[in-house]
Amino acid sequence: MPQRNERAELARAVMELIDAGHRRISRHLDLTRVRVLGTVAVRGPVRPSAIAAELGLTTSATSRHLAALEEAGQIAVEPDPVDSRTFLVRQTESGRADAEATVAAGAAVFADVISDWSDEDVTTARDLITRLNEAWAQRGEAASAAARRDGGPRWRRKRQLADEGNPA
Repeated sequence: MPQRNERAELARAVMELIDAGHRRISRHLDLTRVRVLGTVAVRGPVRPSAIAAELGLTTSATSRHLAALEEAGQIAVEPDPVDSRTFLVRQTESGRADAEATVAAGAAVFADVISDWSDEDVTTARDLITRLNEAWAQRGEAASAAARRDGGPRWRRKRQLADEGNPA
């Protein structure tokens, strides 16, 4: 009888949780837009390029999200006093209220889902998820540093090798 690979089972369970949560939430919210608004709330006034860099978005995707948030009245743009080629984005009062309502609604749903959990289970889950998030962030930082050091993403390195006449 094959042995269970507990790490693979954990990875599968986490992916299922992320997928199910994303499908349920994305029916009502654009999660990337929520992240953009959250970044503006924490860092604003902020340049669009800083938002894109922090969230790993393209310039065009960032522009689309900012345009939608501005149209919804959740952000306002103002001239950048240092660089006239760009602008600064800040959260409006309406954007702050919408973000707070979104977080409160999500917290209420989550609290309902785990309502039968003991305080000890909640604390254990929080601690383990925090540890997982920290490990994931460290892994991402290490991978980004390695990609910069090694010349970028694997597909680009393979293309460079092929262009130089070396098979990958």
